[in-house]
Amino acid sequence: MKPILYMAPIQGITSFQYRNEYSRAFRGYDCAITPFIKSVKSDSIKKSHLRNILPEKNDVTFEIIPQILGKTPKDFIVLARAIFDLGYKAVNWNLGCPLLRVRRKGRGSGMLPFSDEIADFLKEVIPAIPNKLSLKVRLGAEENRDLFKLLPELNDLPLKEIIIHPRTGRQMYSGEADVSSFEESLSLTKHPVVYNGDIDTIEKFEVLANRLPMINRWMIGRGGITDPFLPDKIKHLKINTEKKRLDRFASFHKALFEAYRQELSGPAHLIGKMKEVWWYWTRAFEADDKFFLKMTRIKDVDKYLLAVEKFFGGKPKLLV
Repeated sequence: MKPILYMAPIQGITSFQYRNEYSRAFRGYDCAITPFIKSVKSDSIKKSHLRNILPEKNDVTFEIIPQILGKTPKDFIVLARAIFDLGYKAVNWNLGCPLLRVRRKGRGSGMLPFSDEIADFLKEVIPAIPNKLSLKVRLGAEENRDLFKLLPELNDLPLKEIIIHPRTGRQMYSGEADVSSFEESLSLTKHPVVYNGDIDTIEKFEVLANRLPMINRWMIGRGGITDPFLPDKIKHLKINTEKKRLDRFASFHKALFEAYRQELSGPAHLIGKMKEVWWYWTRAFEADDKFFLKMTRIKDVDKYLLAVEKFFGGKPKLLV
């Protein structure tokens, strides 16, 4: 089966600026789930609340599915309808966010122990929204059995798909993804399933694809930020020589920097945003520690650009 690839929602990274410039530079993704938008107690949604998904700010070659974080049906419905009015035919409900502050409020993966509440939520929401609805889940909040209790309760509901990250919320991103529990979960659901977790090299993807031949939908997260060529590799698209890949990486950086510069206010905000991305990118290059340490101290835009120009001009060895 031809793999269908999803860009994972990574808060602070996969904004519309990143999605747009990635789409212009690379080809492998079929879909992107956006970083979550919080539902709010309101009968109407301000345009500023939807800034990351406004059609005029999104120019990509793949499908975009906005993600909602919330636990109150009424608030979710209002937001989903506003998203539909922007032209989005599907939304995703975040039941996977592992952040402690989110879990403590009973949102994200913190809601997973309460399968009856989730089922009641969906029974109220689905008939009230014009969008198709998918879920992004983990194995549980604290224990990896929450999902096994939940999945059978969802079988009679018209869900678009379920994206499963086989870790608990408490694990965050530590340890290895529990592929055995993912396999066990497949027998409990009638819905299409997307695998998400630890796909950071073509070799790991191939191991998973051989182990899970029934899966053709795959979500790529942190590994796709570190190695922006990874979706192309999985799709067996043409990958250039190392020199051309390095030039492509440098061009992607330049385009992303300019996109952020147009939207962000002040040098501190701009450089801070680029440092977030470089936290992933430095792992794509050999002997990158010295460069990244130097960059963490830079506060001036011109000095930042000079440091990056010197870095790429030195022809660093790509590890991806």
